[in-house]
Amino acid sequence: MRIFNATVGFMLLGLAVLHGFIPKSPLLSVIYAAGAVMALVSLWRNISFGTARVFAFLTVAAMFFYFAAFFRIVDHFHENWYRGGMALEAVGMLLSAFAMIPVLSVFSCRMKADCVEPGLTSQALFSAPDEEKDEASAPG
Repeated sequence: MRIFNATVGFMLLGLAVLHGFIPKSPLLSVIYAAGAVMALVSLWRNISFGTARVFAFLTVAAMFFYFAAFFRIVDHFHENWYRGGMALEAVGMLLSAFAMIPVLSVFSCRMKADCVEPGLTSQALFSAPDEEKDEASAPG
């Protein structure tokens, strides 16, 4: 998951840089950069519950913005939609929206995993506390 989130972060950072050179849409550059920051912050291992909650909320907001922007763009498509620049913009928005789902998943797991100590592997996010493991393995 960490490699995928890093890939998402760098993809969104690339889109932010590309949109920085388009004078028509500087706001999109900021939104892509914000998504990149969220994806790269999800790579940190020791995030507090409150920080994870704030970033989860921001990730949902960015994801819905990407979906809303995609559906606004799709409304203007014609029969040769794939030949214009709007098609690339729409694909970027759609990919960005779906790519934010695993980022949100990481923040949501961090909020649920209060038993996980910082510095453990990411697989520990899906483990149970030691007390519950002992109770489950006890006979009868």
